[in-house]
Amino acid sequence: MIQNLNHIYSIIISLLLINGFYNLAYKFSPKIKDSFKLNNYLISTVIIFFFIINFFGIITFNLNLWFGVNKFYIIIISSCVIIFGFYKPKYFLELKSLFKKKDYKLYLIYSLIIAYFLLSMSPITDPDSLEYHLSVPLYQLEFDSAQFSKYWLTSQLSGSGESLFIYGLALDGIHFSQILQFASLFFIVLVILNFSYKKKIISQNKKYLICLILLTMPVFIFLTSSSKPQIFSIATNFLSLLLTFVYLPFLNKKSSIKCFCLIIFLLFCSTQVKFSFFLSSGLISMFATYAMYKKKIFIETSIILIFLFILLIFPREYYEYVNFNKNILYNFLHPTTDIFAADNMNSSLKHGTGNNRFLPLWLFVPLKYGKFSLGNISYSLGPFVLYFFYKMNLSSKIIKKITILSLVYFFVVTVLAQPVSRFYIEVFLWLLFFSVLFGQSRNGMFNKFFEKTLVFYSFLFFLTLGYFSISLFKGNFSDKLYDDVLTKNADGYMLYKWANNVLPNNVSILSTHRSYVFYKNKVISYEIRLYTNSKKAKDYYLNSMKSQKPEYILYTSTEHNNDNDILKNCRGELYKFKKNVGFTAGRNPFSIKKNFYDGYIYKFNRKNIETCIK
Repeated sequence: MIQNLNHIYSIIISLLLINGFYNLAYKFSPKIKDSFKLNNYLISTVIIFFFIINFFGIITFNLNLWFGVNKFYIIIISSCVIIFGFYKPKYFLELKSLFKKKDYKLYLIYSLIIAYFLLSMSPITDPDSLEYHLSVPLYQLEFDSAQFSKYWLTSQLSGSGESLFIYGLALDGIHFSQILQFASLFFIVLVILNFSYKKKIISQNKKYLICLILLTMPVFIFLTSSSKPQIFSIATNFLSLLLTFVYLPFLNKKSSIKCFCLIIFLLFCSTQVKFSFFLSSGLISMFATYAMYKKKIFIETSIILIFLFILLIFPREYYEYVNFNKNILYNFLHPTTDIFAADNMNSSLKHGTGNNRFLPLWLFVPLKYGKFSLGNISYSLGPFVLYFFYKMNLSSKIIKKITILSLVYFFVVTVLAQPVSRFYIEVFLWLLFFSVLFGQSRNGMFNKFFEKTLVFYSFLFFLTLGYFSISLFKGNFSDKLYDDVLTKNADGYMLYKWANNVLPNNVSILSTHRSYVFYKNKVISYEIRLYTNSKKAKDYYLNSMKSQKPEYILYTSTEHNNDNDILKNCRGELYKFKKNVGFTAGRNPFSIKKNFYDGYIYKFNRKNIETCIK
């Protein structure tokens, strides 16, 4: 579905959308700058930018749940946002002033940002994006699909982030999702560089160190190149954290109510982008609520919490209650809520890369099943994030609060979440920011050694990131280069390229491979075989799958004739077979070994499905 797009056009459309949203935020930012005593035009603009983006995402998501997508209206709205971006974009003059400062650390920061920018405009290759981050909004636009499908369990992991991507995809701006992730990382850096606290002088060097540590976290290589809307919510919650701990305590009653409303809106929106943000959003919400109650603003605070919960969170919870599961508490506490397969799927989401969750060395060095694995480097945060220990000063009230918040978060995530580093980015960002800026000022030998080591590492990281970014970005310039990049880096591309060539046009297929966006028409996910095989479940899912009228079923040799293939007896004759049709590919630039698999395409007897599954 995405092979024939003009990639340069897609990049331009995506950038124009970001420009439109930011210019819109720039026009409204004076209204909160003075009200919240932000003392910085850029920070107030960034906060409004994330408010507007989240507003578009959450409203679109909740409307899509119940009424579906109207492509015509989406195109009109997207076009209006782009056009507004050309209305006196004076913010460029403000961004221009950032480059006037002369410091080699700052130049290194901007060099890393440029490398990430190139990476964000590269062809998309990660499995999660190809399976549901892009497929869900694409299918809504092209096939009038629902947000969630009974047989497509991973679609239930989508949220307002995927709904937001619709505004780019409606104009063939497929890179919008990635560029938004880059913009989120870029804005975090800009907020740090422009941060000020009352009349306290904060060393720019401290800010540079935080930014270098942040930008050299290997996990951002994966996240910036992905459509997974994680950096977006990390930035949203980081801004909410700043408002809660730095600004909210010093506002008058009227401004406090406005600020609290904005904080809760942003935090509740994050919970609908990805389920994993329920924890961090919930913790920050509790601290913000406590700050309001401490000011004895009880009634307004309670009304805001109840109203925003009903407006932002309740629609999905009610939808899941009506369509998937009558257990309201279970639905609220789990990412997937399907009545037959949710337990097995939710359990599978906690596996990660096989590391010991209670011995989190994998946070700082690349490990797989407890052993060093350079191929897993993009799963780690790197060792420099531990710098906050050196700067921490628990006599500071604000650092004490952040430490309590972070410890609770760290404990819960360690026990309940996947043992992968991307779930810990928030907590280390919080600790680094507040410990370095508000902690102890030390200028000893260790500090000098650390700075020089960090700068040297950052330079090496930039060279690696730059090479990696250019090698992927070149795929935008021609069909041949695009084909080469995806062949080497996107698992499933070669398989679906073969299927596109040998299958008739306009036919839907069942598939055991998750890179659905590479197929020329609609793929009906066959993942239910992995999570359930009860008789009731078969009837429940297969009736839903039959309604999509699949005519063929696609297997890889790794999935062919498995015991969990409940549709094995529904296959007709073997339509096509190809040896070594693809290999398991990833974004590991150090990988040499290729594990090839074969491809099988069978005709599918959907009319006899009730009989053949027995």
